Amino acid sequence: MTPALRKIILPVATFLAFLGVWQFLSYAMEIPIYLLPSPVDIFHGGTRLGMTMLTNTGETLKTILIGFACACLVGIPLGVLVSVNRTVSEMIYPLIVFLNAIPIIAIAPILVVIFGTDMTTRLIIVTLTCFFPIMVATASGILDTPSEMLDLARVAGASTMTEILTVRLPHAVTFIFSGLRIGVTVAVVGAVVAEFVNANKGLGFLVTSSTAQFAIPTATACVVMLAIVSVLLYEAVNWIHRGFFGWSIKSNVGD
Repeated sequence: MTPALRKIILPVATFLAFLGVWQFLSYAMEIPIYLLPSPVDIFHGGTRLGMTMLTNTGETLKTILIGFACACLVGIPLGVLVSVNRTVSEMIYPLIVFLNAIPIIAIAPILVVIFGTDMTTRLIIVTLTCFFPIMVATASGILDTPSEMLDLARVAGASTMTEILTVRLPHAVTFIFSGLRIGVTVAVVGAVVAEFVNANKGLGFLVTSSTAQFAIPTATACVVMLAIVSVLLYEAVNWIHRGFFGWSIKSNVGD
Protein backbone atom coordinates (compact mmCIF):
# COMPACT_ATOMS: atom_id res chain seq x y z
CA MET A 1 0.00 0.00 0.00
CA THR A 2 1.41 3.36 -1.02
CA PRO A 3 1.71 6.13 1.62
CA ALA A 4 -0.81 8.29 -0.29
CA LEU A 5 -3.37 5.47 -0.39
CA ARG A 6 -2.70 4.65 3.25
CA LYS A 7 -3.47 8.27 4.25
CA ILE A 8 -6.89 7.90 2.60
CA ILE A 9 -7.84 4.36 3.59
CA LEU A 10 -6.97 4.50 7.30
CA PRO A 11 -9.10 7.56 8.20
CA VAL A 12 -12.01 6.30 6.08
CA ALA A 13 -11.83 2.84 7.65
CA THR A 14 -11.68 4.34 11.14
CA PHE A 15 -14.67 6.57 10.42
CA LEU A 16 -16.73 3.68 9.02
CA ALA A 17 -15.84 1.53 12.03
CA PHE A 18 -16.95 4.36 14.32
CA LEU A 19 -20.28 4.61 12.50
CA GLY A 20 -20.72 0.84 12.69
CA VAL A 21 -20.12 0.75 16.45
CA TRP A 22 -22.46 3.72 16.92
CA GLN A 23 -25.21 2.03 14.88
CA PHE A 24 -24.79 -1.26 16.75
CA LEU A 25 -24.88 0.35 20.20
CA SER A 26 -27.93 2.45 19.28
CA TYR A 27 -29.94 -0.70 18.52
CA ALA A 28 -28.37 -2.98 21.13
CA MET A 29 -28.92 -0.51 23.97
CA GLU A 30 -32.27 0.68 22.56
CA ILE A 31 -31.31 4.33 22.94
CA PRO A 32 -34.36 6.54 22.22
CA ILE A 33 -34.11 8.41 18.95
CA TYR A 34 -34.79 11.71 20.68
CA LEU A 35 -31.72 11.22 22.90
CA LEU A 36 -29.16 9.88 20.45
CA PRO A 37 -30.25 9.03 16.90
CA SER A 38 -28.32 6.35 15.06
CA PRO A 39 -26.37 7.10 11.86
CA VAL A 40 -29.23 5.59 9.82
CA ASP A 41 -31.76 7.81 11.60
CA ILE A 42 -29.57 10.85 10.94
CA PHE A 43 -29.28 9.93 7.27
CA HIS A 44 -33.05 9.61 6.96
CA GLY A 45 -33.48 12.92 8.79
CA GLY A 46 -31.22 14.62 6.27
CA THR A 47 -32.86 13.06 3.22
CA ARG A 48 -36.30 14.12 4.44
CA LEU A 49 -35.17 17.73 4.17
CA GLY A 50 -34.15 17.24 0.53
CA MET A 51 -33.51 20.52 -1.27
CA THR A 52 -34.24 22.45 1.92
CA MET A 53 -30.96 21.14 3.32
CA LEU A 54 -29.01 22.19 0.22
CA THR A 55 -30.65 25.61 0.04
CA ASN A 56 -29.93 26.38 3.68
CA THR A 57 -26.40 25.03 3.34
CA GLY A 58 -25.88 27.54 0.54
CA GLU A 59 -27.14 30.37 2.76
CA THR A 60 -24.79 29.40 5.58
CA LEU A 61 -21.88 28.99 3.16
CA LYS A 62 -22.50 32.47 1.76
CA THR A 63 -22.40 33.96 5.24
CA ILE A 64 -19.21 32.06 6.06
CA LEU A 65 -17.34 33.03 2.90
CA ILE A 66 -18.25 36.73 2.94
CA GLY A 67 -17.56 37.03 6.67
CA PHE A 68 -14.27 35.15 6.29
CA ALA A 69 -13.23 37.43 3.42
CA CYS A 70 -13.98 40.48 5.58
CA ALA A 71 -11.93 38.96 8.40
CA CYS A 72 -8.98 38.51 6.01
CA LEU A 73 -9.27 42.10 4.80
CA VAL A 74 -9.18 43.29 8.41
CA GLY A 75 -6.94 40.71 10.08
CA ILE A 76 -3.99 40.55 7.67
CA PRO A 77 -3.35 44.33 7.38
CA LEU A 78 -3.92 44.75 11.12
CA GLY A 79 -1.47 41.93 11.83
CA VAL A 80 1.14 43.66 9.68
CA LEU A 81 0.47 47.00 11.37
CA VAL A 82 0.78 45.79 14.97
CA SER A 83 3.96 43.89 14.14
CA VAL A 84 5.86 46.75 12.48
CA ASN A 85 4.62 49.67 14.59
CA ARG A 86 5.21 49.32 18.31
CA THR A 87 3.10 52.34 19.22
CA VAL A 88 0.09 51.01 17.33
CA SER A 89 0.60 47.60 18.89
CA GLU A 90 0.64 49.04 22.41
CA MET A 91 -2.47 51.09 21.66
CA ILE A 92 -4.80 48.59 20.05
CA TYR A 93 -3.50 45.06 20.71
CA PRO A 94 -4.73 44.91 24.35
CA LEU A 95 -8.14 46.17 23.21
CA ILE A 96 -8.33 43.53 20.49
CA VAL A 97 -7.37 40.79 22.95
CA PHE A 98 -10.03 42.06 25.36
CA LEU A 99 -12.72 42.06 22.68
CA ASN A 100 -11.71 38.59 21.53
CA ALA A 101 -12.03 37.31 25.10
CA ILE A 102 -15.76 38.14 25.10
CA PRO A 103 -17.75 35.05 24.03
CA ILE A 104 -19.40 35.79 20.70
CA ILE A 105 -22.60 34.10 21.84
CA ALA A 106 -22.84 36.71 24.62
CA ILE A 107 -22.60 39.76 22.37
CA ALA A 108 -24.50 38.38 19.38
CA PRO A 109 -27.93 39.47 20.71
CA ILE A 110 -26.53 42.94 21.43
CA LEU A 111 -25.22 43.20 17.87
CA VAL A 112 -28.68 42.28 16.59
CA VAL A 113 -30.18 45.16 18.58
CA ILE A 114 -27.52 47.60 17.32
CA PHE A 115 -27.30 46.60 13.65
CA GLY A 116 -30.69 45.04 13.01
CA THR A 117 -31.77 41.64 11.76
CA ASP A 118 -30.38 41.66 8.24
CA MET A 119 -27.36 39.99 6.66
CA THR A 120 -25.02 42.73 7.92
CA THR A 121 -25.29 41.56 11.52
CA ARG A 122 -24.48 37.97 10.62
CA LEU A 123 -21.42 39.09 8.67
CA ILE A 124 -20.22 41.20 11.59
CA ILE A 125 -20.56 38.22 13.93
CA VAL A 126 -18.61 35.94 11.58
CA THR A 127 -15.90 38.56 11.05
CA LEU A 128 -15.48 39.16 14.78
CA THR A 129 -15.32 35.42 15.37
CA CYS A 130 -12.52 34.59 12.95
CA PHE A 131 -10.37 37.69 12.38
CA PHE A 132 -8.31 37.31 15.60
CA PRO A 133 -6.42 34.09 14.69
CA ILE A 134 -5.73 35.55 11.24
CA MET A 135 -4.33 38.74 12.74
CA VAL A 136 -2.20 36.92 15.33
CA ALA A 137 -0.80 34.48 12.76
CA THR A 138 0.09 37.34 10.41
CA ALA A 139 1.82 39.29 13.18
CA SER A 140 3.73 36.17 14.26
CA GLY A 141 4.95 35.56 10.71
CA ILE A 142 6.04 39.18 10.23
CA LEU A 143 7.93 39.19 13.54
CA ASP A 144 9.56 35.84 12.73
CA THR A 145 11.36 37.28 9.68
CA PRO A 146 15.12 36.56 10.11
CA SER A 147 17.16 39.64 10.95
CA GLU A 148 19.66 38.71 8.23
CA MET A 149 16.98 39.10 5.56
CA LEU A 150 15.93 42.47 6.98
CA ASP A 151 19.53 43.69 7.16
CA LEU A 152 20.08 42.71 3.54
CA ALA A 153 16.96 44.57 2.44
CA ARG A 154 18.00 47.69 4.33
CA VAL A 155 21.51 47.59 2.90
CA ALA A 156 19.91 47.45 -0.54
CA GLY A 157 18.02 50.64 0.31
CA ALA A 158 14.55 49.12 0.60
CA SER A 159 11.87 51.37 2.07
CA THR A 160 9.66 50.17 4.92
CA MET A 161 6.82 49.34 2.53
CA THR A 162 9.16 47.52 0.14
CA GLU A 163 10.61 45.59 3.06
CA ILE A 164 7.13 44.51 4.14
CA LEU A 165 5.98 43.52 0.65
CA THR A 166 9.14 41.77 -0.57
CA VAL A 167 10.65 40.32 2.61
CA ARG A 168 8.31 40.17 5.58
CA LEU A 169 5.04 39.12 3.89
CA PRO A 170 6.58 36.36 1.73
CA HIS A 171 8.23 34.95 4.84
CA ALA A 172 4.92 35.13 6.73
CA VAL A 173 2.85 33.28 4.11
CA THR A 174 2.89 29.93 5.91
CA PHE A 175 2.03 31.60 9.20
CA ILE A 176 -0.83 33.46 7.54
CA PHE A 177 -2.25 30.27 6.08
CA SER A 178 -2.06 28.63 9.49
CA GLY A 179 -4.25 31.46 10.74
CA LEU A 180 -6.55 31.10 7.74
CA ARG A 181 -7.04 27.39 8.43
CA ILE A 182 -8.05 28.17 11.99
CA GLY A 183 -10.09 31.18 10.94
CA VAL A 184 -12.16 29.41 8.30
CA THR A 185 -13.23 26.66 10.71
CA VAL A 186 -14.03 29.20 13.42
CA ALA A 187 -16.04 31.13 10.82
CA VAL A 188 -18.42 28.17 10.66
CA VAL A 189 -19.00 28.52 14.40
CA GLY A 190 -19.60 32.25 13.98
CA ALA A 191 -22.11 31.67 11.19
CA VAL A 192 -24.06 29.17 13.29
CA VAL A 193 -24.13 31.53 16.28
CA ALA A 194 -25.34 34.31 13.99
CA GLU A 195 -28.10 32.08 12.62
CA PHE A 196 -29.11 30.99 16.10
CA VAL A 197 -29.90 34.57 17.12
CA ASN A 198 -30.69 36.27 13.82
CA ALA A 199 -31.89 34.25 10.85
CA ASN A 200 -34.88 32.59 9.27
CA LYS A 201 -32.70 30.45 7.01
CA GLY A 202 -29.39 28.64 7.13
CA LEU A 203 -28.19 25.46 8.85
CA GLY A 204 -28.10 27.15 12.26
CA PHE A 205 -31.73 28.11 11.84
CA LEU A 206 -32.61 24.53 10.81
CA VAL A 207 -30.90 23.18 13.94
CA THR A 208 -32.90 25.44 16.26
CA SER A 209 -36.21 24.93 14.46
CA SER A 210 -35.76 21.14 14.26
CA THR A 211 -34.78 20.93 17.93
CA ALA A 212 -37.84 22.96 18.91
CA GLN A 213 -39.96 20.33 17.13
CA PHE A 214 -37.97 17.48 18.76
CA ALA A 215 -36.83 16.37 15.30
CA ILE A 216 -33.44 15.38 16.69
CA PRO A 217 -32.33 13.26 13.68
CA THR A 218 -32.96 16.23 11.39
CA ALA A 219 -31.10 18.61 13.70
CA THR A 220 -28.19 16.17 13.93
CA ALA A 221 -28.11 15.84 10.14
CA CYS A 222 -27.70 19.62 9.94
CA VAL A 223 -24.83 19.43 12.44
CA VAL A 224 -23.18 16.74 10.31
CA MET A 225 -23.57 18.98 7.25
CA LEU A 226 -21.89 21.82 9.17
CA ALA A 227 -18.98 19.51 9.97
CA ILE A 228 -18.69 18.55 6.29
CA VAL A 229 -18.70 22.22 5.26
CA SER A 230 -16.00 22.98 7.84
CA VAL A 231 -13.75 20.15 6.63
CA LEU A 232 -14.20 21.13 2.97
CA LEU A 233 -13.36 24.77 3.69
CA TYR A 234 -10.29 23.71 5.66
CA GLU A 235 -9.11 21.55 2.78
CA ALA A 236 -9.85 24.37 0.31
CA VAL A 237 -7.49 26.65 2.24
CA ASN A 238 -4.89 23.86 2.22
CA TRP A 239 -5.32 23.46 -1.53
CA ILE A 240 -4.86 27.19 -2.16
CA HIS A 241 -1.74 27.19 0.01
CA ARG A 242 -0.17 24.22 -1.76
CA GLY A 243 -1.35 25.20 -5.22
CA PHE A 244 -0.39 28.87 -5.26
CA PHE A 245 2.13 29.27 -2.44
CA GLY A 246 3.86 25.90 -2.44
CA TRP A 247 7.27 27.54 -2.28
CA SER A 248 6.47 28.85 1.22
CA ILE A 249 5.87 25.35 2.57
CA LYS A 250 9.44 24.39 1.69
CA SER A 251 11.03 27.54 3.05
CA ASN A 252 9.09 27.97 6.29
CA VAL A 253 7.62 25.91 9.11
CA GLY A 254 5.78 22.69 8.36
CA ASP A 255 2.28 22.63 6.94
